[in-house]
Amino acid sequence: MIETVIIRPAQPKDEETIAHIRAIGFDSDERKVLESLRNNPRYDVAHVMIAELGGRAIGTATLFPVKMWLSGVPVNVGAIAGVAVLPNYRGHGVAAKMMRFITLRAYTQRQALAALFPFSHRYYGKFGFRTVGDLHAYLIDRDNINVTSEHIGKVRPFRPEDLRIMRVMYKGQMTWNNGWFTRSDGWWERLVSSWKKINVFDNDGMIEGYYAYELKDGPDGKKILSIKEMFAPEPEAFHALVASLARQSEAELIEYLAPPHTLLRHCLHQPTAYKAENRGWIFNDLCHVTPGPMARIVNVGEAFTARFYTRGISGERVFRITDSMIPANEEPIVFRLVDGRPETQLADGRKVQVETDVGTLTQLLCGYIKAHEARQLNRLNANEETCTWLDKIIIDTPLFIQAGDWF
Repeated sequence: MIETVIIRPAQPKDEETIAHIRAIGFDSDERKVLESLRNNPRYDVAHVMIAELGGRAIGTATLFPVKMWLSGVPVNVGAIAGVAVLPNYRGHGVAAKMMRFITLRAYTQRQALAALFPFSHRYYGKFGFRTVGDLHAYLIDRDNINVTSEHIGKVRPFRPEDLRIMRVMYKGQMTWNNGWFTRSDGWWERLVSSWKKINVFDNDGMIEGYYAYELKDGPDGKKILSIKEMFAPEPEAFHALVASLARQSEAELIEYLAPPHTLLRHCLHQPTAYKAENRGWIFNDLCHVTPGPMARIVNVGEAFTARFYTRGISGERVFRITDSMIPANEEPIVFRLVDGRPETQLADGRKVQVETDVGTLTQLLCGYIKAHEARQLNRLNANEETCTWLDKIIIDTPLFIQAGDWF
């Protein structure tokens, strides 16, 4: 069957078909899916692919361009979403064929990386994707928060006129946050209209922090305040917002799917989760760790030169990457740094010094794994000096994609 399946770009007339397949694939309301497709500020039907068998649409997948910040610069990334196949046609390689098609499409568009949120890390690993960030899932008692602030009175509910200042504040901090996306005005408007509730830190008319949240039922009849997104770059704003979480009366429990480096973990009387499980002696759960998004390099040359490296370091290495999906990526390449500035060229027969697969290289360049770690795992073939050089030039926190940018 798979030989006769064709993959083609969607047309405007396919909108309802796409919505139907997505609604079935993700157990969603078809009307809402169609509305989202028609009014999405980030992509439209032109970014959607359709799998057809005998003229009938049986699957769909989406690839749209985003700017993701890494090492202080925006990197061109192809975001993959909405991969769905009708139930009667699953298990026959239809999704795999769509994945190969859109990954090659991202290569022709000269995207540095492709990224997705997987239903199965093992499944997408077959296409060269690897985990590039973890998330920490917190569920903590409100009364366990040990923060007080004299500025809590500056925390108030969001007002529409706050959005302009929030956008400016957020934009000014993207340089420091690996995995954040550049957000259009249209996407910001969509976010604030979809978030149930938002509290902001208003410092004399300047919005310097916020958290978006919703309320839901939790265990033992308790209410949960579920943080959808939280951002406070300055101490004053951070302390006031966390103090407001401790003093609010809407919910007894606080839930937060947070970046690993969240400061919230340092704001507790006891570093334990709600109903923490004991792991022996004094060790009680603080949070649960879950793997986050996956990514893969789609253009090795673009990936090497798209990001920054440690300044003041020079040198070069010859790389050979294995990539079964994109043969062009397997051509040996010289990666050179001059005072931290990268450039690449074909190796032209020069001796290879680093050998690895495209997934491991992705994790290296995204700061999720160190060269020495990859070497110890037998996923990178290089000498000690080369591993030390790589670990000196790539110093990053792993990616954390804000919940408002999930796709």
